Amino acid sequence: MDLSKQAIGRAGEFQAAAIFERHGVVTTHVDIHGVDLWCETPSGRRVTVQVKAAQRPQPNYGRHVTPRYHFNVRQKDAHPADVYCFVALDLSLLRLFSAGELPAAATKKMGQNMFTETDMATDIKRYLY
Repeated sequence: MDLSKQAIGRAGEFQAAAIFERHGVVTTHVDIHGVDLWCETPSGRRVTVQVKAAQRPQPNYGRHVTPRYHFNVRQKDAHPADVYCFVALDLSLLRLFSAGELPAAATKKMGQNMFTETDMATDIKRYLY
């Protein structure tokens, strides 16, 4: 079943929050421009998170044969969130990047091989501990 863009985004926010909570990160869902979650790390640090979600990988036309997830990161201003979270809904996995690691306006494309339990756990420890 294809979901609306709004439903995909909302599902990604709640899936990310559930994953973070399982890793000991307390989350609060917020509705603020550019920020979806406020997170309190196990060390007591507070981090703002912008969640981007994709329902499934999309076929690529051109030089890339392998389907990839497409995430729109289009902020005219500087990134308001500390961390960006990219959720692959079909895999129930996510990846994290700091705002400084992303260009101001881009479509982030990621292959399925970038979403693993190990990489997800490493990212959570790196950005949310």
